[in-house]
Amino acid sequence: MELKDFDIVIVNSSGGKDSLASLWQIVQMALEQCYPLDQVVVSHQDLGKVEWKGTKELVKRQSDHWGLKTYYSKRRDKDGYEEDLLEYAVRRGKWPSSQQRWCTSDFKRGPGARVVTSLTKDMGECKVLYVFGFRAEESPARSKKEVIKLNKQLTTKKRTVIDYLPIHDWSSKKVWDVIKSNNLEYHKAYDLGMPRLSCCFCIFSPFNALLIAGKENPELLAEYVAVEEQIGHTFKNGESIKSVQEALEAGVEPEVVEDWVM
Repeated sequence: MELKDFDIVIVNSSGGKDSLASLWQIVQMALEQCYPLDQVVVSHQDLGKVEWKGTKELVKRQSDHWGLKTYYSKRRDKDGYEEDLLEYAVRRGKWPSSQQRWCTSDFKRGPGARVVTSLTKDMGECKVLYVFGFRAEESPARSKKEVIKLNKQLTTKKRTVIDYLPIHDWSSKKVWDVIKSNNLEYHKAYDLGMPRLSCCFCIFSPFNALLIAGKENPELLAEYVAVEEQIGHTFKNGESIKSVQEALEAGVEPEVVEDWVM
């Protein structure tokens, strides 16, 4: 990958370990290739109260570590209202699912696309490298993703956008080795036992991960339970998030959490 072929490099960051590792990798490439770091920026899709506390601020500190600018975007409706995920679930009357992953399309891809549009609107003809921290090890679906691919949705007559997955072949161990050997700041949720970071309560989370998140974020868990009861739709297929609250109230302690398929 020759960074000089691109007018701007936009690194998507959730604040999680894989985003951090991919950002580190891009910075190393830029330094080795003498690519200006002021043409590398970080884009964070702010999920508000449903993401782990401190995530937005952490993303900024991670970017500041290399002197990079950070841009934020949030989901908003047609009237410009910044609707959060819980409000959206109430309006739809359903939680997202593996078949209807609107949590990703509407709260990440859509807002992220606005960042691309905003940063390139005055560039004229330009080429964008759009970076993600997806890894093959995460799931069968992600293992099939192309490392370099034209983003047809964001490419226009004047703008070419290339998706790039710089750590696609990395193991989780390599990700952590890079983070810890370089003393990079990561979110405390990992030390609590969470293998992933983004939404506190993810529909793909195993029960023990939901227990960890619920124990650390009881007020937010209560909001999820209230929404679940209001819409009459279980958080996961056949599994109520209220059962997480009940388990914690009964004194159940979470066990070691294995990673989960995205």
